[in-house]
Amino acid sequence: MSLGHLPLKVKAFERLGTLTDENGNRYTRDIGCSSVLGGVPFWAFGDTFPLNRNGQMIGLLTSTCALGYVQNPVKSRYWNCDREGKPPQFIPFTNEELKFNRDHQHGGQKRFYLWSFSKIAETSPGEGYIFFHKGRTETQQMSDNVGYGIQIANVKISADRSQLICTRIMNEPFFKDRVDWGSFDTVVVNDHVYLYGGQGDHIYCARVLKSRITDKSAYEFWNKDRWTKDENQKSDLFWKLQSGSVFWSQYYRCFIMVGCTMWADNKIIMRSAPRPEGPWTNDMLLYQLYKPQSGINYCVNAHPWAFPESNGGQLLVSWTDQHTGVVELGKVTWEGYEGPSNNQQYEDRNYPYPRPPQPYFPNQFSQYPGQYHQQYQAYPNQYEQYAPPGQAPPGWSSPTPPRYPHPSNYNNGNGGGYNDDQQGYPPQVPYWSKPR
Repeated sequence: MSLGHLPLKVKAFERLGTLTDENGNRYTRDIGCSSVLGGVPFWAFGDTFPLNRNGQMIGLLTSTCALGYVQNPVKSRYWNCDREGKPPQFIPFTNEELKFNRDHQHGGQKRFYLWSFSKIAETSPGEGYIFFHKGRTETQQMSDNVGYGIQIANVKISADRSQLICTRIMNEPFFKDRVDWGSFDTVVVNDHVYLYGGQGDHIYCARVLKSRITDKSAYEFWNKDRWTKDENQKSDLFWKLQSGSVFWSQYYRCFIMVGCTMWADNKIIMRSAPRPEGPWTNDMLLYQLYKPQSGINYCVNAHPWAFPESNGGQLLVSWTDQHTGVVELGKVTWEGYEGPSNNQQYEDRNYPYPRPPQPYFPNQFSQYPGQYHQQYQAYPNQYEQYAPPGQAPPGWSSPTPPRYPHPSNYNNGNGGGYNDDQQGYPPQVPYWSKPR
């Protein structure tokens, strides 16, 4: 099997079109994050608007899930749809939430929502946990929303391996009034679940043993050079990212983050690191997307389960087009990949801690809008020896990423797309994650 050589470099990018549902019904939907449970891929979406045969909207769901196909990743399939093609709500509402939504369904503004932007953390074969936002809309401005923190649900694959069963395990917030752990993404590495969560402009990293994921006292927090039980000592990894996926790359033998910033610039960016907690390289441009007819492209995610014959030499990425309200797909071919050399399947559960193929430059964060470094800068004698798991690499430290001025009404954008009426600053996120 061929291996890539850092820095990350794209050989080709091919647009594959829209992710469609094989039942033939039309849906506008966003997020488009995917997870693998029991070896089966599943797609998760946020606000989902089913359309009937006449193109009329027949409902609104805030969380839906569809079966994916390794051999045909441009297709998905909802299960248990009604006669008009409306799928069931994936993360279930409580009776109180359902009643509130029914009572306000004709008002057009107030509703409870359950949004998940991260992968399901598989803690045992075919079973895992999903972290999600619970909130309530009040107006058409995201800044007016009422947040209830991050909650957690148990997810299991069905006996016939065709659908997922989601059960909320508590109605009170799991995390509230601090970092929204698990809201950005999760990645399972050996016995630990690593959780990336946002607070303000910054993304932080925590970890917990898979066996204790529902025990808040078991969480540890990364503070630049070690893991600590004191959350107040946490340090940030990323700055002003709207969405992204963290995953182990079998091709590059490192962790990769693929996502997009809050700058509404229609760029897909990427970073790499030898460990889930870093040190992470500067932003690099993976691909410059088109500008939609209105709005932007957002909710960028990576799906390393696709194209298994490439052994990681190719990567499926997705984004939501705010104008059309659909999830679009593209295929990345990494530099150096010349095609499958054998029938070995891509093994995304193998997470060795590698010695980085080349050193990283630790003291530069290309987090200002418009800066996308195309290659890393070498830092002599860094990583002469790689530290054991759980310890900091020798000599590494990182600065606090710089701040960038922005309007006082700016919000962190976890709810979806952007208006484009505030040029030069991260614009405000609208109430609807779909175009009006």
